[in-house]
Amino acid sequence: MSAAAAEPMLEKELWVSFVSLLRGYVAAASLHSGAPAEVKETEHSVAIRAGDASFEIQVNPQTGAGNWQLRNSHEGKMQGRFQLLAEGRIALDAKTLDMDHAAIDFAGALMAAAARTEGR
Repeated sequence: MSAAAAEPMLEKELWVSFVSLLRGYVAAASLHSGAPAEVKETEHSVAIRAGDASFEIQVNPQTGAGNWQLRNSHEGKMQGRFQLLAEGRIALDAKTLDMDHAAIDFAGALMAAAARTEGR
């Protein structure tokens, strides 16, 4: 297999891994809330709702570049860009994290936004 053909496969596998991490950490974080988070995904995006808060992330599978948005009715919207990196890390705006830590941060931010809208 040529290097050119292998790269999109790598980006796709990185995305699948990152989505799996997101699902796992959101499920764990939602154990302490009143209701489980709802996760909807397509091949190139994930939308997660917890209470009145939502987190959406989309990726370009050819490049590993994408964007994310966190919203709730009380505080509005935060958003940013990311790049999946070949070494299994993710460049988020101005910092680079392991995919694990990025997923933990996103799950925590979503659940905190949901808690703030519920007055906790």
